[in-house]
Amino acid sequence: MSHTGRRRRQEVLQRFVPSLVNNALCLQVTSQDKTPVVIRKAMAKHNLDGDRPEDYELVQIISEERELKIPDNANVFYAMNSAANYDFVLKKRGFSKGVKIKHGSSSTLPRMKQKGLKIAKGIF
Repeated sequence: MSHTGRRRRQEVLQRFVPSLVNNALCLQVTSQDKTPVVIRKAMAKHNLDGDRPEDYELVQIISEERELKIPDNANVFYAMNSAANYDFVLKKRGFSKGVKIKHGSSSTLPRMKQKGLKIAKGIF
């Protein structure tokens, strides 16, 4: 990956827009954060502390027609599609809007050193 590509990925702020709330916010996600941790961080930011994290799923918006469901115990940094926008939604499980969701992760994502690497991502 080029220096510019690494830098862009390290400096990017993503938006996290819950499916029922339209206010955007940013979360810092390290390269070691797994899906349940990211969901809990997002829930805390949106004052959803009374809800159970296992009732939600993390979904990356690829385009208006496509979404990528981040697997339940995945490392979010490596599971996300780095070629797409860094826009995510936190969805209550069992509620589908008829959009195709691709399960799994891309095998083309770069393998980077995890020690000390932090990625700023706006999620949800």
